[in-house]
Amino acid sequence: MKTKLYITLLAALPLVAGLTGCKSEDETEAKPAKEMLRVLDGAIIIQSDVEATNVNVTADCHWKLDSLNTGDFGKSLNVQPREGVGDGILQITTDQNTTNTDRSASFMLISDGGLRQKISITQNGKGDGINLSKGSFTFDTNPTEGQSFNITSNTSWKIEEANGANWIEVSPTSGSSGTTPVTIKVAPSSTDAVRSTTLNVFYGSGFSKLEEITVSQTGISNVTLQAPDNIGSFESSGGDKTIHVESNAQWYAFIPSSVSWLHFNSRLDSLTSEGSASRIGSGDIHLVCDENNTTRERTTAVVIVAGTKNPKQVIVTVEQLKNGSSQPLQTSVSLNELSVSRESANFLLNIVSEEVVGDYGLVYSTRDSIPTINNGERVIVGRGGTSSGLAYELSGLNANTTYHVRAFVQKNGSQDVFYSDVVTITTMVSSVTVGEVRSMYVGNDYADMRFSYVADEEVIDCGFIYSATYDKPTRDNGTMVSTGHGGLGGNVMTTIVELEETTTYHICGYVLTKLGIVYSPNVVTITTSASASEPGESDNPDPQ
Repeated sequence: MKTKLYITLLAALPLVAGLTGCKSEDETEAKPAKEMLRVLDGAIIIQSDVEATNVNVTADCHWKLDSLNTGDFGKSLNVQPREGVGDGILQITTDQNTTNTDRSASFMLISDGGLRQKISITQNGKGDGINLSKGSFTFDTNPTEGQSFNITSNTSWKIEEANGANWIEVSPTSGSSGTTPVTIKVAPSSTDAVRSTTLNVFYGSGFSKLEEITVSQTGISNVTLQAPDNIGSFESSGGDKTIHVESNAQWYAFIPSSVSWLHFNSRLDSLTSEGSASRIGSGDIHLVCDENNTTRERTTAVVIVAGTKNPKQVIVTVEQLKNGSSQPLQTSVSLNELSVSRESANFLLNIVSEEVVGDYGLVYSTRDSIPTINNGERVIVGRGGTSSGLAYELSGLNANTTYHVRAFVQKNGSQDVFYSDVVTITTMVSSVTVGEVRSMYVGNDYADMRFSYVADEEVIDCGFIYSATYDKPTRDNGTMVSTGHGGLGGNVMTTIVELEETTTYHICGYVLTKLGIVYSPNVVTITTSASASEPGESDNPDPQ
């Protein structure tokens, strides 16, 4: 039985002195009664979870309980003692009011001389209440079972997951009054970053009230990615080939957007967009090659990427034979664009020679449309050999800039230089706009964060990066908290957990695409407190 009392005195009733008291048979005039019966707490209000309260009686005579109207309380209301002499204490007991409406009752005290005192009782309704037995959950990289908690409520409720959090499963996602066990399960982690999301528990009239649950999962300690460098040549007539990928994480495969003759098999592969496929763990991707009606061989590559914080990359060369035959060249060199981002570009170089060559590499220029080793910037990639096919990333470029690029190979022991055709590229302007990151609430070991973004390209991942050391956190120096695969825009919200108390952190948002990572324009600095309530834990008392 709860002993915490919440008593509101609404009125102090005046002394009731009866003008007609006890008379003897010989008296013919009314005389003032000499009795006193007073209850100061004539109108009592108690809270919904209070089960007992006391009422003080002031009297100089014998009194008793004359009537008890239990009203909305029914049999749960009891008043003791039923009578007394002089001052006393009435104890009113009942059970908790688990409904949303108030309930009322009243009783009457009477003295032997006829003095009467009425006392009214009101117990408040519970209102819309909910209690979460636990508000924060952390899972290992490969959890073997789910975690459970109880929702105790006196109203209907529902759980909604954040957009993109397809790695989490909650059951059930709705309920009504009473206590309901809820189980949370998460899939094995598919990234090397911590991932976190927030479950919103809506309840009350129109589901207008909210409690939050934080779910986080540790990332893979070491992402692995293996695939062949070359899968051989397609015949000129085209055909199908398979690339087998070994990985312990989610990986993405990309065909350069400039290549129209090579495709993923949309029936067998999980396509995220045109020219992009994705899978979690080891598996195959299936290539479909169109017929080559030209008299030149075609070469490109499939770029495979896994990981968020420390991404791994494999470039798989794909070739196709030309249609017909021609006399082989003594030395030939070709260059193909693989991908272009904001500050870099990936190319595939192919060198075929009947003799050992000297230096070979790339030459590029923003001014001359036909760059040479004399008028452009030269990058030596290798030396020697008679045949070479390799991918190379040309980095340190300026965004939104046009470059003219050629591959070159020098004849060994001479000044003769062979060039490929010119490949003209324009580095990207960011097609992702990331809004400012904001802190919504900071506790002793957690912080609620949010930002929004708009993207014109496929988003691989998004989330937050924090550091207690660096005031400009990046994926190279900070801790990443992934919220999962994103769409083309929206709000990114999560609770960063397992922070140290009374510690200052610097936090930014990030959006990862196949062209690179984009950070929020600002960094938020927060300081955790010494103590705070657990996120998601309700301050409401247990509703029954």
